[in-house]
Amino acid sequence: MSSLHAVIMAGGSGTRFWPASRRARPKQFLPLAGGRLLIQATIDRLAGLCDRDHVWIVTNARQAKALHKLLPDFPRDHLVVEPEARDTAPCVALATATIAAIDPQATMIVMPADHVIEPVAEFQRMLRRAAAIAAGSGALVTFGVRPDHPATGYGYIECGERHDQSEPRAFTATRFREKPDQATAQQFLQSGRFLWNSGIFVWTVDAIRRAMQHGNEALGAAADRMLLALRQGQRAQVTRAFKRAPKTSVDYAVMERAEQVVVVEATVRWDDVGSFPAIRAVGVGDDDGNFGLLAGGASQLTLHSRDNIVYAEGRRTVALFGVRDLVVVAVGDAVLVCPKDRAADLKLMVEHVRASGRDDLL
Repeated sequence: MSSLHAVIMAGGSGTRFWPASRRARPKQFLPLAGGRLLIQATIDRLAGLCDRDHVWIVTNARQAKALHKLLPDFPRDHLVVEPEARDTAPCVALATATIAAIDPQATMIVMPADHVIEPVAEFQRMLRRAAAIAAGSGALVTFGVRPDHPATGYGYIECGERHDQSEPRAFTATRFREKPDQATAQQFLQSGRFLWNSGIFVWTVDAIRRAMQHGNEALGAAADRMLLALRQGQRAQVTRAFKRAPKTSVDYAVMERAEQVVVVEATVRWDDVGSFPAIRAVGVGDDDGNFGLLAGGASQLTLHSRDNIVYAEGRRTVALFGVRDLVVVAVGDAVLVCPKDRAADLKLMVEHVRASGRDDLL
């Protein structure tokens, strides 16, 4: 098998975790993985699978500075800085060009920095399975999670025939579906043919370059220009080519248009930790259904309260009395209280903060 590289996409802002998450400290920098930073847990998940010098982080300039402090042992020359935010397709193109410039026969894992995945050994087994498929067939490989409820917050992948008879199971991906409404999600669940789209990919450098050229001519051209500029050591030309790439997602520009896509069924516990209620899966709960994630000396007291979510940092105590179904966040210079069923809409609050001229809170 070709050499295996891993690319961690870490440029997101995580607005649904405001005010804990800010521009300089996004969700992947929060201690949401058993007390570890999500990005540190993501790196640790690759130990023993990829060589240390085959792990890359793609991020923006502001977050790159923070990463130098948060991950002092991570090699600086493996922090790939995006010139500007242009969604995941240009991010993948830049990462592909970076690896192709030094290892054109490589197989790549591409994964977000902000997921919780357990157990690690099983996750690595899935990745090895996907890498073997990618290297052997030239397919683009992704991972699908078997849905246990009709979620409207995830994209879905429809599965066709089995790719082969090996395990974990792999299927031909017949189509990608955007986040559905409730009725459509229920249909997907009942059919048994749909998996949640995990946003984790495995492919060879050659396969993803061809797929970019096939799916989006402008993206493919930008990727080729970045590769040429990297080989010639022309950083300014890399930036120029990146900014010419279309601002779009890799799902839309590449995966939905690719000629050969295989989906491996995930055999792990997977959570994209999308908003504060996800703390139920990663925090500590009590007999009344209150769940908390407390860091830096924070503590929690509850009385006559049920089904609340608490996130707190620093030497402070959050006391809940006679309340239920709330999200309470207490960090630094801000406290947030909102109904639990509105937590997924926190982007609206972030927009209100910006409109109010409170950039100090962003």
